[in-house]
This record gives sequence, C-alpha cells and structure tokens, in this order.
Amino acid sequence: MKEQFSKEEDRLSDGKPICQILVYTEEDGNIYFSCDWDSSEDAVTSLGAMLYRLSEGELIDEIIDNLKSQCVLEEREEDYDKIYNLFNNLKSLKESVDDLSEDKVVMNPTDATNF
Repeated sequence: MKEQFSKEEDRLSDGKPICQILVYTEEDGNIYFSCDWDSSEDAVTSLGAMLYRLSEGELIDEIIDNLKSQCVLEEREEDYDKIYNLFNNLKSLKESVDDLSEDKVVMNPTDATNF
C-alpha cells in the first residue's frame, strides 16, 4: 500500500507538500489522523481550505472518483463496490438517525386534552 501511495504521490506532485492530513486505520479498527503544515501563511490557509472541502463533501467526491479509477486499473472493482456500498449505507444510516432525533412536535400539548 505504501509503495502504491508513493508512486501515486510522485505522479501527482512535483514539490514538497506545505500541509497534509493523514487518515489511517490500525488493526484495532480505530481511525486515527495526523495533521502537519509548515509555518507559512499559505500552508495555514491551505489546511483550512482542505478541511472545508472535506466538510462540504467536495473532496470526498474527488477521493471516491479517484478510488474508483484506481480499482478499475488494478482490477479490484469488487473492492470498490464494497467500499462504496459501506460508505453509502453509513451515510444513509446517519441521515436516518439525524431525522429521527430532530425535535419535532408531533402534537401541541394543549391539543392533547381534546382526546
């Protein structure tokens, strides 16, 4: 995996990254991350922009598109399908939980006396 990442990184970037976010999972199943940026104003701004693009889903969509292309090239479409299905199922589950947990007044309490 590291070898593939290194090759991909070399192809995409000619320079030294000024900021980065590394997200990884260890064998225990927990998700970890680390952030790094240099002391320039551009690096601070870029990290903020990166976080924004992640939060809005824009960067996630790009990552998923690239993941699909990589899986096709490596003949690992089945892996992509599993990853993408799990991703969508987890998003749907969260949306369902959010919808159920919203504070909605089903009936005005003063109307309950009319029953």
